[in-house]
Amino acid sequence: MRLTHPAHPGRAVRLAYCMNLHAGETPAELFAGLRAITLPLRDRLAPRGAFGVGLYLSGALAAHLASDAGAAEREALRATLAAERLAPFTYNAFPFGGFHAAGLKRAVFEPTWLEPARARYTLDVARLATELADEPRVTISTHTGRFGAFAPGELDAAAAQWGAVLAEFAELRERGGPLVVLALEAEPRSAAGTTSAARALDEALRARLRPRLGHALLDAHLALCLDTCHAAVEFEEPAQSLADARAAGIGKVQVSSALRLPRPGEHAAGRAALCALDEPRYLHQTTGRRGAELLRVDDLPELAARADDAAWLACDEWRTHFHVPIDLARLGDDGLATTRDHTDALVSALVAEPARWGADELQLELETYTWDVLPGAARGAGELVDGLEREYRHALALLGAAGWRVADEASKNPSAER
Repeated sequence: MRLTHPAHPGRAVRLAYCMNLHAGETPAELFAGLRAITLPLRDRLAPRGAFGVGLYLSGALAAHLASDAGAAEREALRATLAAERLAPFTYNAFPFGGFHAAGLKRAVFEPTWLEPARARYTLDVARLATELADEPRVTISTHTGRFGAFAPGELDAAAAQWGAVLAEFAELRERGGPLVVLALEAEPRSAAGTTSAARALDEALRARLRPRLGHALLDAHLALCLDTCHAAVEFEEPAQSLADARAAGIGKVQVSSALRLPRPGEHAAGRAALCALDEPRYLHQTTGRRGAELLRVDDLPELAARADDAAWLACDEWRTHFHVPIDLARLGDDGLATTRDHTDALVSALVAEPARWGADELQLELETYTWDVLPGAARGAGELVDGLEREYRHALALLGAAGWRVADEASKNPSAER
């Protein structure tokens, strides 16, 4: 979906949902997700114009579709996207595969940016993006290198991989392809756990790559992915998150909320309910704030082991990396709430100042990929598509309050969304 504002001619907000929600490992699974979820959403939300999608392709699927052996299926995907008015303007190349498999946890960061397989995957996605739709600017989000801090010498090795990918992006553009932007996504406990750390990583990469690639190439193809859930988990103030993201360049924004438990020492039921949300697929990094001090654990089992510690009980609030619907304010009566206000504040501040986007369009991607493991109170009434529609309606209302309206486009050509 494309939204415009009468006071900001030439600027647009693009809105999509990330298809890692129904991550497919084969062409058949990819098309099944499109039929079951994407097209019903399109019919409800964009009955005439193009409907933006955040395309997710696993490493194996991207490699197949980009190969000669996958030419027929690649063409079928391109034709389907065009015929169904789907505009893939952004891609998620963070999870390499098996995204919804039990036992994934921190392996979601593998391969790391120290390994050639990560670069090959990212380039496969970029090459596909040049063929699947007529988009002038495409963003690809990825992680900031690895889980945990870089060991001595690792940043130099990762920088070499990033540099090779960015150079290929520039060559794709020279051959008539779109501007492809690599957007580095900060995540708690990763090599860059905060937006500030991601900004520092961006500066370090530019210092290493500038002598070979130059200012212009780096400015064009390297930026950050600001994830509102991740920023909230680390108690980032929205103004500081935006300042750091703008300094490095905003490639895209992933819009999602985290879980929060205010005054955990007063909510035994809330502590129990949060720890009970542990499941075997995703990492649920948790941060507690006590005044200016932050306490951190990597996952909910570690929190459960410390939940009765005096330091954790004395926290003003706990926040957990568990993507929950952006329209949801709380999860029930046990004290568990969400960071919806934080997400709303970030998005509202972003759309209020288009001159500071660093591009003519701002790409927003809803990324609540956890529907299969959400408790009933978080899923809400109806089926999955109903829940996703509620998220979209919340986002559209937020944008509408700032004066942004869905562009009135009747064309069935996805390129008309631009």
